[in-house]
Amino acid sequence: MILKHISPLISPELMKVLMEMGHGDEIAFADRNFPAVSNAKRLITYSGVGIQELLHAVLYHFPIDYAVEKPVKLMRIPPTSDYKGDVVATYQTIVDSYHGSPVGMEMLERQEFYTRASQAYAIVATSDSARFANIIIRKGIVPAT
Repeated sequence: MILKHISPLISPELMKVLMEMGHGDEIAFADRNFPAVSNAKRLITYSGVGIQELLHAVLYHFPIDYAVEKPVKLMRIPPTSDYKGDVVATYQTIVDSYHGSPVGMEMLERQEFYTRASQAYAIVATSDSARFANIIIRKGIVPAT
């Protein structure tokens, strides 16, 4: 069933998880190389969808926690890597645009990121082929109206 103003990229399963999450819960969006199945408490699989597309769909509805200094976690790109992309700047632009102000981001070493993701409320496993595209976002509150 489709609802108005909700991206068709947001599955009923993902919407349920986003609604169940409370203030301070985290959700991880993982690229195709991330060991999501072996690390997830709750796993949502998105075949054929990239993380950037999904972030645009999700962050329209998802409040990012403003009560902590760095509510977004990314996997640190090793200095010895041949990676040439700029996923950090791309994600910074996306989260800032939906949050309405600059969002603090913390870079975690690979194993530290895996541990943090395994503690997340859910992991969304995507088909994203970009290297180091993994991101964890901490849920904030929706202000009273």
